[in-house]
Amino acid sequence: MNRTGRPRADEERPRERDGASPPGEAWICSVLATWEGDPSPAHRYVDGEGRVRELSRARLLDEVRDRARRLTACGTGPGSRVALLADDPGRFVPAFLGALWAGMIPVPLPPPPVLGRRDAWSEGLAAALPAARPDLVVAEEPALALIPGTPARHLSYESLEDVPPGTDVPRPAAYRPERTAYLQFSSGSTGRPRAVVATAGSVTANGLAIMRHGLAADPARDHGVSWLPLHHDMGLVGFVLAPLTVGVPVTLIATRLFVRDPGVWMRTLSDVRGTITGAPNFAYALATRRTDADRLARLDLSAAHTLLCGGEPVSPRTLRDFADAHRVAGLDPAALRPCYGLAESTLAVSLAPRGAAFRPDRVSWPRLRDHDRAEPGGDDEESVEIVGCGRPFPGHEARVVTESGLPGADREVGEIWVRGPSVCAGYVDGARDRPTPVAEDGWLRTGDRGYLVDGVIHPAGRLKDVLVVQGRNIDPQRVEWAAEAVDGVRPGGAVAFTRPGTDTEEVVV
Repeated sequence: MNRTGRPRADEERPRERDGASPPGEAWICSVLATWEGDPSPAHRYVDGEGRVRELSRARLLDEVRDRARRLTACGTGPGSRVALLADDPGRFVPAFLGALWAGMIPVPLPPPPVLGRRDAWSEGLAAALPAARPDLVVAEEPALALIPGTPARHLSYESLEDVPPGTDVPRPAAYRPERTAYLQFSSGSTGRPRAVVATAGSVTANGLAIMRHGLAADPARDHGVSWLPLHHDMGLVGFVLAPLTVGVPVTLIATRLFVRDPGVWMRTLSDVRGTITGAPNFAYALATRRTDADRLARLDLSAAHTLLCGGEPVSPRTLRDFADAHRVAGLDPAALRPCYGLAESTLAVSLAPRGAAFRPDRVSWPRLRDHDRAEPGGDDEESVEIVGCGRPFPGHEARVVTESGLPGADREVGEIWVRGPSVCAGYVDGARDRPTPVAEDGWLRTGDRGYLVDGVIHPAGRLKDVLVVQGRNIDPQRVEWAAEAVDGVRPGGAVAFTRPGTDTEEVVV
């Protein structure tokens, strides 16, 4: 290790252990190809109006090959980029997998928002499309008129279904670890958008790590449930691609249905006896706030063994409140499992262990604030809770690098670095023909602050979000959570930032 914290050229990369390497048999297209005539359940789609469509493995394979033929008939072929915008999972998923099957490169992009400013969505899309440089854009009919003009052909899903499919069924894209599988815009992107290049190798490795090592998933027993947006890595990888690597069936709910009725999440989990679900912290707070005890008492969540929480900072208070509120429905509090990851590592780096009681790390606030040390603290106002998100998956590594450029010891706060087979190939931004690598010497600098305790990752905010006041590093999320604990302040209703003061920066809440 040199003084920059980067590994030496002769430093050995971590060996891939059993199940962590990406075997071609678990590549999405290879798995789908084995489902000919298989009546086992695969996907259950719930659209924005609550209509349900169920697909067996054989039926999903038929739809994937059908979309592959129709996309090919549109003039796109292997290596072509196909931008896909849809909230309806029954439209998005077969088209995405069909593009993958035909060797095309799908590019998930956000559909128009149900709530919020459409001009902001349009501006974001106008910046993302030149970065992605798609050859074809497929969107739901109402959204087509809102999509900024591009040289690419624009087509609705309805029109795609009318395209004569041709007689030749494209062969499934062969597994090559370096093959570009799809482009994923990172939710943390700022400035000019850059898309992460997810490869067949990184997708397969992360899918197996999540399903086999993180969840110990069993297709005969498990069933996933998600309302997460499918243009986001947590929805796409966590509940479409990763489950496919091992054949776990899932129910996918249109996001706009959850936005209108957050209760549909837990109702569906109860109805299908779902075992695995997940969402960011805000969704657990929303579910607690928007569902009353009488309705919860009519649910049965006893089958759920894993409720993942990630994608944004995890509040211990939020998870405790959710567990307390849903205990009446039979939810085991140990099912709540914080996780850590980012799009540049396909999705997940680590999950808190299954069946372990949720116990945040309570640390001294003054030592954390003034000395970047996460030393154990007492039960008083001078301590804060930070959630542990488990150890990295087998074959993956994490370290914390301090401001000195050297790896930190346990409980020293610095930037989290990760490496392993799930790390993606690079970024594309439309201006370069070749991807810009995301990692130096195999190590991905995540931009996240945090610390390790016996190998367990404890994220503590984003480096770029840190408030620096009088030489002290302050995580704005901790300030916001403290404000939200005050009576009358609604969860999610506080924001902390700095402004120039008379003598120094001042914190504004």
